[in-house]
Amino acid sequence: MRLVSALLSLVLLAAPAASHAAEPKYGPAYDRCLAAPSGQSTVGMIECAAAELKVQDARLNRAYREALQRLDQPRQKAALKKAQRAWIAFRDADCASLYDQDWGTLARIEANGCMLDHTARRADALEAYRRLR
Repeated sequence: MRLVSALLSLVLLAAPAASHAAEPKYGPAYDRCLAAPSGQSTVGMIECAAAELKVQDARLNRAYREALQRLDQPRQKAALKKAQRAWIAFRDADCASLYDQDWGTLARIEANGCMLDHTARRADALEAYRRLR
């Protein structure tokens, strides 16, 4: 019973730290887009997310190229390429699972937000990749 109580205490102590994970970086244009009257509708929200996704995707691609350049060995580059391909497959499948045409327009917003969040977080990770060498 003490073990269960100790484990529960650890989980409760760790929960606040996990819930405060760094938010992905978005450009100021995204906030302006969402705050505009046109960004208040479903279509507007999706368009804002699509525009910011282009920005984040460009940032991700730049960070990926720079991360590859920081690696010395072909095996290191191959490992990063493999990880990136796996991440793309995960992102696409994860976000696709949030959308079904029967679920209404909110599902489209969630799926687009998922793509944006995943892409921005991966760009953040790649920007930090192997910087401490």
